[in-house]
Amino acid sequence: MVNFLRYDSDLTDKKWSTIEPIFTKAKKGKHLQKHPKRELVNAVRYLSKTGCQWRMLPKEYPNYKTVSSFYQ
Repeated sequence: MVNFLRYDSDLTDKKWSTIEPIFTKAKKGKHLQKHPKRELVNAVRYLSKTGCQWRMLPKEYPNYKTVSSFYQ
């Protein structure tokens, strides 16, 4: 199992369990299937919380282009 709590902006298990059903019903793009949705949500939350540039996203998260596509 992947440890999803790396940063203060990351979702706790309880918060994730609340929104997870939204993503199980969502349409899935091929490039987004290889990354856990929780990981992508955490990346977007990190960007929102820190205000960093997309290209400055920490390497622990998926590629910034994938995260940006997920966000859009």
